[in-house]
Amino acid sequence: MKFSVVTDMFGKELFEEAIVSAKELGFDYVELRAKLDGDTIDTISVKKARDLRELVESYGLQVSTLSSWAVNPCTFSGPPKYDNYDDSHHLEMTSQLNRLFDLAEAFHAPHVRIYPLHRKANFDTLSSFEKQQEYNHNANVLLRHAEHAKQRGKIILVENEPPTLANSCKELGELMKQTNHPNLKLNWDIVNGWRSGEYPTVKAYESIKGHIASIHLKGASREVNSITEHTPYGRFNNFAIAGKDDFNHEEILSAVSEGDPEAILTIDTHYPSFYQQDKIGEVEVIRQTKELFEKILKVNA
Repeated sequence: MKFSVVTDMFGKELFEEAIVSAKELGFDYVELRAKLDGDTIDTISVKKARDLRELVESYGLQVSTLSSWAVNPCTFSGPPKYDNYDDSHHLEMTSQLNRLFDLAEAFHAPHVRIYPLHRKANFDTLSSFEKQQEYNHNANVLLRHAEHAKQRGKIILVENEPPTLANSCKELGELMKQTNHPNLKLNWDIVNGWRSGEYPTVKAYESIKGHIASIHLKGASREVNSITEHTPYGRFNNFAIAGKDDFNHEEILSAVSEGDPEAILTIDTHYPSFYQQDKIGEVEVIRQTKELFEKILKVNA
């Protein structure tokens, strides 16, 4: 399996410094999101993208994924920024995707990361029929985007985020079952499943096996005294250094290395959210995280 890293997690203000760090730590790919010399993926021009791609390739690296916040943007508090059933919103997302596909061509990147539709505040109180209607609409919208990606020769990756209609393995699996499109795959953020209330186990992974193109890797701690009969693994607390945390990475990675061996393993530490005692430097945390997962894969090879 190949390793990638989200470049803004190096904490470097100059993009080239992040690329130098990625090269020194032995990465094959990079994922681009923010800290692009004053831009993000959602603001950068195509011309600047070409210049940065030449820089990336001059260090022997490749861009694997463009991570956008612009397509179905997440809202973690307060009302959502759009209406799931507003056609004008979906037309605007098509326009955003067209721009992102232009950038993907400039960066020679095969993947564009997007979000599913947002989750209603009262979703858990809906009837099974009403929930299924929401899932169906989400799948239909993403299928339209997948057809767009097919026309442009790119693959869109749906990432599980807590405020969306695909925040767990169960919901991602439902989405993949409904869509089954070659240009619509998953960027599985393992820890995000725990944040959403579903502790990611090998059994949970079975529902998305074979659909994963990229995996976001990070550590997580659990809330103190949160292991109960109803929450046998405890509740998610905060991001932490992988290998010094409370999540069983080895079990999941062993399963993924067999079930989705072509998936790119992308380190996305969420370092700014760490507790102060865990802040030993962005580059050092990425180095330790990569070493942990390399060791796991070597042991299970």
